[in-house]
Amino acid sequence: MVMISKKKFNQEVKRLTILQAAKELFIEKRYSTITMDAIAARAKITKRTLYVYFPSKLALYIHVFDEYLQSLYQQLVKGGKQDLPRNELIVSLFNILYEFTKKNEKFMRLYWTLDSEEFDGLIPEELMERVKVWTKAIIDESLNVLNKAKENGYLISEYDPGVIIHLLSAMNKGIFIHTNKENKFSIANIDPDELYEVFVYLLNCGLFKKAEKEKR
Repeated sequence: MVMISKKKFNQEVKRLTILQAAKELFIEKRYSTITMDAIAARAKITKRTLYVYFPSKLALYIHVFDEYLQSLYQQLVKGGKQDLPRNELIVSLFNILYEFTKKNEKFMRLYWTLDSEEFDGLIPEELMERVKVWTKAIIDESLNVLNKAKENGYLISEYDPGVIIHLLSAMNKGIFIHTNKENKFSIANIDPDELYEVFVYLLNCGLFKKAEKEKR
């Protein structure tokens, strides 16, 4: 067992406290309105101490995106190693994405704004590069599962696996956007889990086929 000094332990606690404060602010408010003073105040430290741990607001913002997207990627990697038939594995990966979004909906909504005009101001290039790296890694991991499913005859051959990946992503995003409209429309008063279950049922009905049937 590796022991760490009390000083290093306290430093790590402070770093995590800063990150938690930054997460809360980035999710609550627009990027351009948040200052290092506000982050320091939320973390209950001085701004001078804050700069010891993070050199800028952008560095904190990138770190927050890294943390969330790395977590999603790691969950998908672990999920992709399950010993399941390929069609069940695809549904399992979609479930991982759905549950992650459900747990971190505010972050995912922030993530989705990066690809739209909703983002406040210019998107820092360094942030976009980091997000592209993680997004590509997430897509590649999922694509690996779909390509093998197609090779093994579990996936309808007419459809390109890359297109299906984007369909799954779009459906996941759509479920949360459609069901969370602050009750302005009665039609939106639907439990996201209901839409998820219907979509998974449709996946099983229309996207997959048994490998043995492919060989006949």
